[in-house]
Amino acid sequence: MGERLRYPLCTQTVTLYHPDEAAGTISRTVVQGVFLDRRVRMTHTETGQQQAQAFVLIIPAAAGLPGQDYTLEPGDRVLEGTGPELAREDWPEFVSAVRPGVCCVQYVDPKTVRGRLCHLEAGGWWTRSGSGAHSLTN
Repeated sequence: MGERLRYPLCTQTVTLYHPDEAAGTISRTVVQGVFLDRRVRMTHTETGQQQAQAFVLIIPAAAGLPGQDYTLEPGDRVLEGTGPELAREDWPEFVSAVRPGVCCVQYVDPKTVRGRLCHLEAGGWWTRSGSGAHSLTN
C-alpha cells in the first residue's frame, strides 16, 4: 500500500467491553494507541434545545485488528483509560447515566484504503435518558 497512514492523535488508551450472551460473560480488552473524542452535542428544534452526549473512537490497524485482537460491535461499551473487570451482573449499570465516561457503541465502521483496513471508527450518541438518535443531524 506504499507508505503507512499516520495517526498522530492516536495516543490514548481505552478499554473495550463486549458482552457474550451465550457464555454470560463480559470480555475486557485494553487497546493503546487510539483516539477517543467525547463531546456534548446540542440540537435545536422548534420546541427548544436538546443536549446529548456523543463520541467517536478511532482504532488504527497498527493498534489491533478487529476480530483478531479485539471485538467491537454495536451495544458494546468503551471507557477511556484502563477500566475494571466486569461481571455479567454489572453490565446493566455500566452505562453513562450511572458511570460517567462510559460510551455505548452504536455503530462500527471499518475504513479501508485499497482494500486494506487502515482504521476502525466507532461511535455513538445518546440523550440524558440514554436513548440514541438515528443520525447525528436529527
